[in-house]
Amino acid sequence: MSSAIPETDFPERVRALPNTVTVVSTRAGDVLVNCPPETLKYLLANGVTPPAIILLPPDVPAGRELGSSGFVRRGINYASVEFLIYSNYFVKGRKALLVTVTEGQARRLRAILEETISGPLDPALYGADAWVQSECAAVAFFPPLGRSPRPDDMADIVSLESGGGNLGAARLTLEGDEFVFYEDDEVVARVSTRITDVALPLTLAPPRPLHRQELTLQFIGGSDGFDPAGITTCFLAYLGTTVQTQATLFDAAAYVMMRLGNLGVSSSHISEVVLSHLHEDHLAGLPELILMGSHRVRVVTSEMIYQSLLRVLNAMLALPPQDVAALFDFYRLDPGVPLDLDGRRFEAIYAVHSIPTIAVRVGGVCYSGDMRYDEEWFAELEQAGVLLPGRREELMRFAEGASVLVQDVGGGTIHSTITPRLLQALTAKSQRLVLAHTSKHNLPADSSALAGQIEFAGSGLVVGVGAPLPDDTQIEVVETIAACPLFARLPIAERLTLADLAEVVEWPDGATILREGDPSDGCAYIVHSGLVEIRISGAQVRMLGRGSSIGERGAIMGEARSSTMMARGPVELLRLTAEAFAPVARRLGLTDACERADWLAQVPVLRELPWASRLDLALDFQPRQLAVGEQLFAHGEAGYEGYMLVTGAVLFIDEAGAEIEVLREPGEFFGGRSALYGRPRSATSRAVVPTIVWALPAPALERLNLLYPNLLLHMRIVEAGHQQKRKV
Repeated sequence: MSSAIPETDFPERVRALPNTVTVVSTRAGDVLVNCPPETLKYLLANGVTPPAIILLPPDVPAGRELGSSGFVRRGINYASVEFLIYSNYFVKGRKALLVTVTEGQARRLRAILEETISGPLDPALYGADAWVQSECAAVAFFPPLGRSPRPDDMADIVSLESGGGNLGAARLTLEGDEFVFYEDDEVVARVSTRITDVALPLTLAPPRPLHRQELTLQFIGGSDGFDPAGITTCFLAYLGTTVQTQATLFDAAAYVMMRLGNLGVSSSHISEVVLSHLHEDHLAGLPELILMGSHRVRVVTSEMIYQSLLRVLNAMLALPPQDVAALFDFYRLDPGVPLDLDGRRFEAIYAVHSIPTIAVRVGGVCYSGDMRYDEEWFAELEQAGVLLPGRREELMRFAEGASVLVQDVGGGTIHSTITPRLLQALTAKSQRLVLAHTSKHNLPADSSALAGQIEFAGSGLVVGVGAPLPDDTQIEVVETIAACPLFARLPIAERLTLADLAEVVEWPDGATILREGDPSDGCAYIVHSGLVEIRISGAQVRMLGRGSSIGERGAIMGEARSSTMMARGPVELLRLTAEAFAPVARRLGLTDACERADWLAQVPVLRELPWASRLDLALDFQPRQLAVGEQLFAHGEAGYEGYMLVTGAVLFIDEAGAEIEVLREPGEFFGGRSALYGRPRSATSRAVVPTIVWALPAPALERLNLLYPNLLLHMRIVEAGHQQKRKV
């Protein structure tokens, strides 16, 4: 029972899978430890029967690492259990047992599953659209139960804290930073609770040449949550007539950042995300996009789904609702109330699905959003009083006149089933019909006459309608430069000049681009397309996509390369020679910022950032020296800056002059909430010893809001901790 026993002492019990997933064999049955998105796909791909017992990790304390809180690590939710539950219940006919560490986690997990499996349970949450709940219940009706399944029908949720680790034939405990597995009071396995590996998708959409047309769709995925070889439905829509047009992302597949990067798309190239509903296969990538993207996300959905999303993220991240709502911008798209956004008109209706779901039209595209489309069934529902008067016609007419209709299919009771009648009805409504949400790409035998209008949404599929747009490789280079926060600081004219000087260089899959310890070639690089893997001392630390800059440190300081960079798939880089990069470095003051960037690496939460990101942040900080007793700000005054403590100590006193606390830890953030929320200062602050702080003025904080949402979240959490201490 010694804590020194490594898990390798139990090779017959412990099977390690990618993404820090482990399967432990016990007398009580196999236990799955950790459940990031697509775990079911990994299990099926490796021939592993999905376990019925799922052990989830302890919460990561808010503020410990960027993009992490609650069940979420670096934007990835390690409690993505929905499809494991479905697999056990509908395929194996058994309930899953979900084991959390604490009772608080168990309550939050129940809240997530209620929203994502059943939809809001309280009829009051539907407001004037209470009929949506009745439609959802009709779609989800499960004959063996005589009603729609609820989470507690499909899974039991227990916690170690309340004795849930006692499985009868085996016992699970948390000891330090290990899960320990016992049988007859003997240790049979140990598994670390630490999640350090970079989470990777099982498959990526193959990059294909994107020759834009007036309307262009690019599919990241078009399959379902059970298909190991496919990616769930998620696509980009380019709705403008210029090559500079940003894309609209429809739903967010898991590992969306890496999947976008493999297609040569940066998150900064996405104008907004249309969220159809909250099933995991449509939602899994949104936390990552919100927390780890280089661009503030705009989410377009209905008010009902937005409120449900806030409850899900609140439970997933273990954060107050106001902090969750501050992570992204919400654009309300309710049925019957069009949304005009940047010259595009979005329209929606509620689709017929098992939880509240919207079908959306914009710019010639109609997306069904998992709607179960069956006109005969609609008639039955109307006769039964489930569909309100006029609702059947609304459902049947919504897609009429669309240039491209993306229809989720897949069959069963909650998705559309491909039949000749369905295909006849849908092809009559639109010029092109794209069938998604299925791995079975076969049309009925008697539908050959319609085949020319129908495509299946395989990963990487490109669908274009209308006149082709002229390709402009130079504009693409400019867009890559603009997607890099460091170089986006340059005025547009200087970016154009830099684009003329940049060289596009190609690297084949597996090639070593730069090697750790090699002397610098004096060049800086920006990822133009594909994915670049970063390794330090042989360990993978991150994957970089379009708009990520690398190699600046060596180019500026002449030092040897500090990491190894490898091409994962075909890669194009923009190479900035010393002659091209040196004027930019002088223009931005990069040399002077290098020392501050290195110091930022001493702050644990910033250490994981790429050096180029720390260099970019260093440019925003303004060093300030404070003498003993010098006041930094006063209680009640307006706040226009946030601060980081570098050396020394800062005292906080309340309105009455009583001491609240003294900050002494280098790297502590403070004073930012006032500037972030436009509130008066809640305390007076002054130096108690000679002190150096770095100030972040309001424009820099707003820039963080746009480019580094994970860092801004961290600052909010730290500030909230200080506020709580002051209240106590």
